[in-house]
Amino acid sequence: MYTTKFYFLSLNTLLAYIPLELSFHIKDTRFPVIQVILGGIWLLFFPNIPYLVTDIVHSDMLQLYNYADGSSLPSVRLWALLIALFLVIFAFNLWGFSELLKLARYFKDRLNLHRYVIRFIIGAICFLSSMGIYAGRFPPRLHSIYFLTDPLKVFDIVFLQWSQKKLEFVLLFFVLHLGILTVLYIQNLLMGRKGENF
Repeated sequence: MYTTKFYFLSLNTLLAYIPLELSFHIKDTRFPVIQVILGGIWLLFFPNIPYLVTDIVHSDMLQLYNYADGSSLPSVRLWALLIALFLVIFAFNLWGFSELLKLARYFKDRLNLHRYVIRFIIGAICFLSSMGIYAGRFPPRLHSIYFLTDPLKVFDIVFLQWSQKKLEFVLLFFVLHLGILTVLYIQNLLMGRKGENF
């Protein structure tokens, strides 16, 4: 039996789904304490959504242009796996960042916050998320669950251990966040939904 090379995608997709589900409950509940708790967990798991973009590095496992068997065409199955990977990455980032903007809009209206405050908060979330992506992709490769099992170690690795290379990658991932938000901003303008932009 042939097993897929993208077995890891099941776990990563589940971890990316958690903040999506939480975002719905945050907006539905009317109890501030519960919203704070859910919001903290949401923030903890949100980096798993843009983290999926970095899973594109695993596409080299497919060896799409390795025609060692002498065939003139690549395997359709391998290209199907690549398309599945792309669709998961695309869908979860579209949904995840859309929910981020909806949450921002919800709290802006509920707390009567200025749009510049909301922009700062969104930027801070994106920067924290970028740090989370770095911690998950590069050694020692932390998972979100480690925040619950060994929070002091995670805090030390994520917030206190810095290098020039780490800063460069974090800023690169931050640009990724801003790029996704910019695409959504343009999409909202094209769809005539100016009220959903900040």
